Amino acid sequence: MDINDIFNEKVTNTTLNPSKNKRKMGAAPSLRELKSGGYGFAEDVSESNKRARPSGAGDDAETQDSDSNSDSDGEGGRFFSDGLTTHEKGVMKWVDHMEEVDGTLDHISVQRMVLRLERAVSRNTQDRIKHAEEPEHFAESEAELDEAIQRLLMLANDVQCLRTLEELGALPTLVGLMAHENADITLDVIQLVVELTAEDAWSQEGESLEERRAVVGFVASLADNEFFEMLGQNLRRLNEAAGSLEGEADRQGVFQTLTLVENLVSLDMQLAERAVRAARLLEWLQSRITTARAAPDEEGTAVDSNQQYAAEIVSILLQSLPRLRNEVAESTGFVDVLLNCLARYRKRTPTDGIETEYLENIVDSLCVLVAEPRGKAVFVGLEGVELLVVLQKQHQHVGRLLSLKILDYALSPPPPPPSQETQTGTSPASKTEREIAKRYIDAMGLKYLLSILMHHGKGGAQRLFKKHPETDERAINCISWLLRLTDRETPAHWRVLAKFTPSAADAASWKPHVDRVVELNIAFAERVREAEDRFDGAAHESDGEDDSAEERYLSRLDAGLFSLQMTDIVLAFIAADEQVRERIEKQLRRKGRSLAAVRDELGEHTAAKSAKSLTAAETLNRGDRSKDQAVSEMQLSEMIPLL
Repeated sequence: MDINDIFNEKVTNTTLNPSKNKRKMGAAPSLRELKSGGYGFAEDVSESNKRARPSGAGDDAETQDSDSNSDSDGEGGRFFSDGLTTHEKGVMKWVDHMEEVDGTLDHISVQRMVLRLERAVSRNTQDRIKHAEEPEHFAESEAELDEAIQRLLMLANDVQCLRTLEELGALPTLVGLMAHENADITLDVIQLVVELTAEDAWSQEGESLEERRAVVGFVASLADNEFFEMLGQNLRRLNEAAGSLEGEADRQGVFQTLTLVENLVSLDMQLAERAVRAARLLEWLQSRITTARAAPDEEGTAVDSNQQYAAEIVSILLQSLPRLRNEVAESTGFVDVLLNCLARYRKRTPTDGIETEYLENIVDSLCVLVAEPRGKAVFVGLEGVELLVVLQKQHQHVGRLLSLKILDYALSPPPPPPSQETQTGTSPASKTEREIAKRYIDAMGLKYLLSILMHHGKGGAQRLFKKHPETDERAINCISWLLRLTDRETPAHWRVLAKFTPSAADAASWKPHVDRVVELNIAFAERVREAEDRFDGAAHESDGEDDSAEERYLSRLDAGLFSLQMTDIVLAFIAADEQVRERIEKQLRRKGRSLAAVRDELGEHTAAKSAKSLTAAETLNRGDRSKDQAVSEMQLSEMIPLL
């Protein structure tokens, strides 16, 4: 049938019924209606006449538009090798318009999108080959390719259609576009995958696991086509320099790439690890977190937004991927990079929110690494303990308080191996933790640790304490570990005790330290008691007694049970001195507490360390301690070896 006959048919209905999900197309529109709709048709003007007629000499607007379209197409008003006339192009444009009106997704609509993508890729490839030295001749086909990729974003509304995309063989095409000469096309593909893997696309309320499986299968198929390798190569060709022409677009490309990695961590851990390894992402992140490449609107800042995001991705990966964490913990180079980033804040405080978040991510990454046995050894070898002491000297800088968090993780023994794991227990302290404690004491760290405990400082220092209320808990935890990790007959242990006991040289300074520990003990005990009263008063109904006991124990932990037990441990050590013991008892009696309560809480702590579950730990607290009666009746000094 001749295409002109289509436009000569009488149009009976060109509207769509909005009440129906399936699209019903009326008869083809007339030439007049297509012209009025702006689809670029000209009446009975041959291609040769249109190209020969000079523009502007009495031509109407439609003829001028037709001239410009014809000239830009070349080859007699046709796309190169596609065989379409101007009229036929108008038909295709009209059909595309009708597709935009209908927002439903089905196999046919996805097939149209894929065909459009394949056609755009083919035309752009041919235009680039034919006009390799004339970019203006393939600019139009590149724009069509960009639009074809953007249309695929509709699939984020129904990720089940991703299986159709795979069945139609579109994934190799998308991966192939990752090597496109125009970085913008590559970034379009990355943005598409980011949108399809975003949590909103597969975890909306009411959806089943099928959506997640569809997205996981889609990404796995991309990975099989070496998408992650191409992602890493593209990341390294992006130029974020502030003075470059592509700077802004490339910075956005880096951001999208990091967002994709974050999406994969939420979607599937194995895929995330596969992406990190295939793209050699850790190498790039290690370099990026140390280098600021500020955007024009970020000039003068020490940390740019992508640098901060890179530090955040490092923290997320180390916390989420155990095998990767173990490998990085054994890497002296990566730990050294993180320590160098931290060392910048020895005498300065972050100037804005981006830099503050950057520093917190660096600290979090170090905490995760020094919690690993191998990471502790590397940390000690790189003089990380001494760096923490240097940071704690600075009263006015936030690095002083954040370094305390790293010290807390470094002193704490790692979790037990899975074969010996309990829900409340920890591994016994190793030689490395004892070495960290000794080096911290030898570096005069006790002076600064006690200063933090007592909230010494004015102005900016006090404002920092208010912003970081967790400082008290971390300081007490560190002191308790210093007492437990040093042998009782060594100078290092005596130096810790000397801060809380009277001596001939200093008969008064110990009192404020003891009073402060007692004050925190009373405060933590009050918080735990209030949590117990709230839980018991709510008369919460659960499916079983075990669940109720577990929830009660967790509520006590959230209220500060662990911190209470840490202050109990400190009191148990320092109460060995008679004068200190009397002062502790006097302070406790004022608030209705006694050393007997401290002893009972320590009995619960020692018993809970060997409990097989949180329910068993809470049962001990509720009074069923028949097997641990001997522990509960011990004197504080007798309990110290158990701590």
